[in-house]
Amino acid sequence: MKFIFLGKYSNAGLEGFIKNPTQDRKSIISSMMEKAGGKLNDIYLTRGDYDVVVTGEASDFETVGAIKMVIMATGAFDEATILEETDFNKIAQKAAEISSSYKSPNS
Repeated sequence: MKFIFLGKYSNAGLEGFIKNPTQDRKSIISSMMEKAGGKLNDIYLTRGDYDVVVTGEASDFETVGAIKMVIMATGAFDEATILEETDFNKIAQKAAEISSSYKSPNS
């Protein structure tokens, strides 16, 4: 599965960048993801609501969840959101199959 990770660094995480401005974060993150059975595709430091955007691949959501658990436990992030790639056509097909079985409360 492909996924997108959106993160907001904590003050402690930002302090780490200042203390180690030349540290190769991409290599460290890539190594951790490979150890978990995943793959880092890209990492971007961004301006706006999120400080970092990571795109990657993993065999299942449990792997991605474990990666999130590890990074959140370090205190480097205040917030982390994982978005999974989905197949819109498969979702629409499933919705079409079950749509006649649901009635709204005001029907």
